[in-house]
Amino acid sequence: MIPRRALLLTPLATPALAQGWPARNITLVVPFAAGGNVDTVARLAAAELTRRLGHTVVVENAPGAGGTIGTERVARATPDGHTLLVGVESPFTISPFVTPNAVRYDSLRDFAPIGMLASLPLTLVGRPDLPATDLAGVLALARSRPEGLTFATSGTGTSLHLWGEIIARRAGVRLEHVPYRIAAQIPSDLIAGRLDLAVLTITTTAPLLRDGRIKGFANSSLGPLQGLPPLASLPEFAGFEMLAWQGLFAPARTDGAILRRLATELDALQADAEFRQRLANIGMTPWRKTPEEMTALLRAELARYEEVVRVGNIRAE
Repeated sequence: MIPRRALLLTPLATPALAQGWPARNITLVVPFAAGGNVDTVARLAAAELTRRLGHTVVVENAPGAGGTIGTERVARATPDGHTLLVGVESPFTISPFVTPNAVRYDSLRDFAPIGMLASLPLTLVGRPDLPATDLAGVLALARSRPEGLTFATSGTGTSLHLWGEIIARRAGVRLEHVPYRIAAQIPSDLIAGRLDLAVLTITTTAPLLRDGRIKGFANSSLGPLQGLPPLASLPEFAGFEMLAWQGLFAPARTDGAILRRLATELDALQADAEFRQRLANIGMTPWRKTPEEMTALLRAELARYEEVVRVGNIRAE
């Protein structure tokens, strides 16, 4: 059997399937409900890919089980280039360890990475009356309380949850996780003082930080965040940069010529100034990575998060 990597690198191999592609509309599966960050990026990309490919790219939301249902659907789809996935970090590199019985796909073997779409940092924020002004103050406050501090996220086993656990473990403090089924409720509960802290993406917290309705303490990316109050940059503290990301994937065994065409169009899209500005408008950053770089990222995150989940004994409720 020829290794998949060799198939991807075979020059100008264009069997009949690839020559006739796309033969119909392309379904772009989003494994979350409409209206969120992932759905927004998918719809921006779908409109541009429709124009570039000459066939309609239809976004189809398939939410459930933290993104694993829609992700599995694409893993089992016919590998003809007409079903693609906007994959994100949680179902690819966290769910296999947090909900192993619910994950019926292999993140490395069952998908062909095409390219990244966008990334965005996570932020550690707090209620407006929390008696701390910076990250050091937050950690000192947590150490002074036997019960620690509460921190909310959009669910157990998300990258948001794991980042909070990593902060607690590295700092040696107690942070009590409060998972929400409806993430949109977190900001209002934080503002009302029903929570101490929350880990949320920058797209959610940016307007609240600018208006001074919540306190900001840290972000998960390298360097400062433009247009926001100063937040501690935690990659050095945590040991690595931790970003939420969205990437384009096809089922494994999709023809190499189709994957190369998609990668070329996606790379051109990432270089488009208007697309980049649209992402910036919603707090996201274009993130250009080759398929090989995406595979390396998946391997690194799988190894990292397996350790975090094991040490923290994290399991979905």
